[in-house]
Amino acid sequence: MGKIAILLLSGGIDSAVALYLLRSRGYDVIAISINYPGRWEREKESARELARLTNTKLIEVDLPFLREVDELWNSEEERPNHLRDAHPSTIPARNAIIYAVAAYYAETLGIETIVAGHNADDTKYFPDTSREFRKLISRALTIGTYIGRARGFRVIAPLSRLSKTEVVKLGLKLGVPFEYTWSCHNNYDVPCGQCNGCLARKRAFDELGVRDPLEEAISSGRDWWLLRKKPGTRP
Repeated sequence: MGKIAILLLSGGIDSAVALYLLRSRGYDVIAISINYPGRWEREKESARELARLTNTKLIEVDLPFLREVDELWNSEEERPNHLRDAHPSTIPARNAIIYAVAAYYAETLGIETIVAGHNADDTKYFPDTSREFRKLISRALTIGTYIGRARGFRVIAPLSRLSKTEVVKLGLKLGVPFEYTWSCHNNYDVPCGQCNGCLARKRAFDELGVRDPLEEAISSGRDWWLLRKKPGTRP
């Protein structure tokens, strides 16, 4: 049996690069896309397109109870003290829940490796993206699953030592079609250019002196998403 892994595929830059990196290393990949209320349709479609382009099996899982901290309370005053300084995109216990869901499929399919696309910048804001957290949850899943007890279990993040800029640089080398990725935190057809996701993306491409392929596709009228939404138009 060849190398196989379950990849958490969001449709963003990091998970797209992780997908192409795994394929370049000879892995067969099964992708899992987690759908929750704050995740917009274009991001979901980006995950689907990336899976289609790479002939990757995609499993979509709906978790309707997941909410970001900005959505859980009407005001910051209502938010518990321990979450007052949390990043706006924080979902309580997010990765503990998502890794558990991925582990369910891993055990069912006989796979002992789960891959996340976290980069080095993520650990500044999200404690559940740290190496220590992955190490401990890998140990727990090794103890607590049949496949873990038989073969061991690991949750890894191969991009975790790279900044966003370094991730983009690697993606360009691997031939990642960044025009099919989505980083904006808002529900628009085109990036807002102002949210944290858009700003981090722009900074990465600017630091490399490369025009963002998504920006180029939109400005030239070749954006796959906009073309799909206009009946009768063709690329």
